[in-house]
Amino acid sequence: MRLAGKVAIVTGGAMGIGRGIALCMAKEGADVAIADLQVEAAAKVADEVKALGRKALAVKADVTKPADFEALFETVKKELGKIDILVNNAGVACKPGLPFTNNTEEDWDRVHAVNVKSIFFACKAIAPYFIERKAGRIINIASIAGPMNSPSMPPYSVSKMGVITFTKIVAKELAAHDVTVNAICPGILWTAFWQELADTMARTNPQFAGMTPRQVFESRVQAVIPMKREQTPEDIAWAAVFLASDQARNITGQALHVDGGVVM
Repeated sequence: MRLAGKVAIVTGGAMGIGRGIALCMAKEGADVAIADLQVEAAAKVADEVKALGRKALAVKADVTKPADFEALFETVKKELGKIDILVNNAGVACKPGLPFTNNTEEDWDRVHAVNVKSIFFACKAIAPYFIERKAGRIINIASIAGPMNSPSMPPYSVSKMGVITFTKIVAKELAAHDVTVNAICPGILWTAFWQELADTMARTNPQFAGMTPRQVFESRVQAVIPMKREQTPEDIAWAAVFLASDQARNITGQALHVDGGVVM
């Protein structure tokens, strides 16, 4: 119960990695607020958290709107008493690049707004509260697509490197207030984006002709991951639990790769 007595907020917590983080933090004793545009799905995750014996909230929030963060934080403080942990997980991908000119200005603007500006909005809104309390954990979900400079998803790759850089900037500023700020870089997970990318690869690359998207995905897992297995939401979630715990009190400004060795 490493997070006993703590209150966590997970943005984009209605599914995938966000859901995994919410549930694993609840298993370690935290009460959890799940913030997502898909509030009905978020409510189902909240029910799962409650089934683990913890308090939970589902809050509708658009991470591209600063006012939604202000409202979210006030709601959580009112209903759950405080905020100890903020996980900025909400994010989007875009249609594949290759070449990069396949992406439009709209692709870049949307990905930047959701993946980068939203974390600025969140950190700006929570920082005064954490500074006043002289405590707090901020965990930003980036991606190995950032340090790997992925040509298959230019806007996404650039945005996630931006998350890593911004994490270090905020970590340096808040360190004196005993607030840690870290990023997690997930590796290769079976997501809607990967399904679309694998489908494109099957249709355009003779190497993958006749393969299903899942078969393409599994072939890439074998080809690029040294440990020869895909990552799961729980893999990312347990890393987030660690970074949120007292065990990580002297870890800040880091980008932790949970990727089976890909970046290595």
